[in-house]
Amino acid sequence: MRRGRRESQWAVVRRCLAIIRRAQRGPATREELWQAAVEEEGAEPAGEARWIRLAKDLARIRDELGVELRFERELGGYTIRETWLPLLDLPPEDLATIAWLEQTFGPDSPQHDPVHAFLGRLRLYLPPERLGELERQHTTLVLDLARRDQDPIASAVWEGLGRALASRRRVEFAYLSPQWEDATPRRQVVDPYERYFDPARGHYYLHGWCHYSVGPEGRQPVERYIDYRLGRIRDLCLLPERLPLQPPRPPCYAVEYELAPEVARLGVSRPRGITVREVLPYEDGRARVVGESDNLFSAVQALLHYGAACRVLGGPELLARMRATVRKMAENYGEGE
Repeated sequence: MRRGRRESQWAVVRRCLAIIRRAQRGPATREELWQAAVEEEGAEPAGEARWIRLAKDLARIRDELGVELRFERELGGYTIRETWLPLLDLPPEDLATIAWLEQTFGPDSPQHDPVHAFLGRLRLYLPPERLGELERQHTTLVLDLARRDQDPIASAVWEGLGRALASRRRVEFAYLSPQWEDATPRRQVVDPYERYFDPARGHYYLHGWCHYSVGPEGRQPVERYIDYRLGRIRDLCLLPERLPLQPPRPPCYAVEYELAPEVARLGVSRPRGITVREVLPYEDGRARVVGESDNLFSAVQALLHYGAACRVLGGPELLARMRATVRKMAENYGEGE
């Protein structure tokens, strides 16, 4: 009895690699994954047979190559969710370049988000030992800054965050914030995304997505990005959960403000916490600035730096926060009496 022609193992490998490459480009529909396989192999089964073969290829990619492709409904396609088999390796000089880019394009940089999204994709594909080397390169660049921090930073916190950033792991720690009047630390469950030094404030910070906080009032959902001062972090531990491929999108608030001529005539700077989209100069030297922010607290602090030379025009959330802040400042100086 004549049997069907068996697929070449190398043809299967090439087809699976083509599917992985398409997923690396961005979220891909089932049809787009299939088309990538067809373009590599040049042969196409008809009807439902193609989807059966695609399902088998996805299983091979997961079980044999150690790469999990999962359909993400909010992204509308398949993405690489986990990579037990590293897909990329780089020489030390390239790792040093990545570390330099991460340090150079800090939170104040206009290109921070796209640069760090790109570098995050590179990190996803590197093997654990190379991620460890990347963190060592990064630490070498910024160690002198860490020494300038007036807070004592526990070595367990510093090293634990390094491991968490290298392995893209969720962390839990105790955090003491001055906003809590009872002076009781709260446990924070956080996806860590960036460790940076802020020269203006003189401290090292962790930028991360906080899932929830546990304190005297019980467990409270947070679901937003927070910048944690490293000197206030205690008892840090790594959790088994891995970070999602796509970081959560923070809420976006409209920002619009006007600068007086004495600060605008020589150019408008990009304040921390605000993404400037447009600068509209007036003939008298004033300038109207339009942008957005994902952190109202940082935006207010940045604009207060200008003092009376800045007037917030909108959006509504920022204007309300600024009015409340200025009103409280007036009360502190007896102007509200």
